[in-house]
Amino acid sequence: MPQKRLTGFQSCAWVFGFVAMSSLLAACQTPNLSLNRSTPAKLIVAPLREPVEPIPPSQMVEVRANDTLYAVATRYQVTPQSVIEANGLQPPYNLRKGQALKLVPRRTHIVRPGDSVYVISQRYAVSQYQLAQLNFLKPPFELNIGQKLQLPNSLDFSVLDVGLPDGVSGTNIAQPAPTKTSVPAAPRKRFVAPSLAGSSGFSWPVQGEIIAEFGPSQRGVHNDGVNIAASEGASVGAAAKGRVAFVGTNIKSFGKLVLVKHDGGIITAYAHLGDISVTEGDIVTAGQSIGTIGRSGRVDSPQLHFEIRKSRQPVDPRSLIS
Repeated sequence: MPQKRLTGFQSCAWVFGFVAMSSLLAACQTPNLSLNRSTPAKLIVAPLREPVEPIPPSQMVEVRANDTLYAVATRYQVTPQSVIEANGLQPPYNLRKGQALKLVPRRTHIVRPGDSVYVISQRYAVSQYQLAQLNFLKPPFELNIGQKLQLPNSLDFSVLDVGLPDGVSGTNIAQPAPTKTSVPAAPRKRFVAPSLAGSSGFSWPVQGEIIAEFGPSQRGVHNDGVNIAASEGASVGAAAKGRVAFVGTNIKSFGKLVLVKHDGGIITAYAHLGDISVTEGDIVTAGQSIGTIGRSGRVDSPQLHFEIRKSRQPVDPRSLIS
């Protein structure tokens, strides 16, 4: 029987098929586990994982080897645009080792009469320890009127758990004289019996669709509250009667934020607001408007991030509100 001659196309198909079969057989072989490496591979730090460092009180830093604009901005928790504007940088924004850069902190406070580390920590809901450490304050932590302090980027709700002392309910109310006492150590954990079930007197602050539930999210980040999508400009009401303990307009990730303190050491948080209609120290009733739905902070659609915390611990709002 005469042997059939392959056409050019059939020859190519046969060759590719042979190569594919060879690769498959190679993959099925027992892997060689005896291979090792005498020296570890070089570690490359991605810009977004640059270790965070505080901005010096002088606000001047020195560019390091291989620094980029984004590496510097990430290291000191500032925006690249603020670095560009403060130093008059021009495209392509290349930096050289040893170059001096001025950095402008995102959040600062100018010391006023009656201010103390404790009062400022209450005013901005930040840790006294972090505030002192960030500004290189030493015991007895005395402040000078007009002194510019850098504020921590992260909030510490625990500073509001013990309640506001007399006369420190708002920024326009008389405050106690500066204290010379030491900055207390980081607060220890407190365990509170779960007595929040059942009728709690709390209600939803706005009508809308819950687009992010309490608990772990798909990205592996724990959501300490719920996110409610609603029409931009819709009124946001207080979840229960309480006292406005904190108002912030440029909070990292949260944007415009209001904290309301309630009886029993409970705090409710309302973030990503558009407008804010309350001030610190105000007494609000359940349902009273504290602001409107917005998209401030790190969100791209109108929504409210709503939290309920008891003794620093986040509580699922669904467990309190039917």
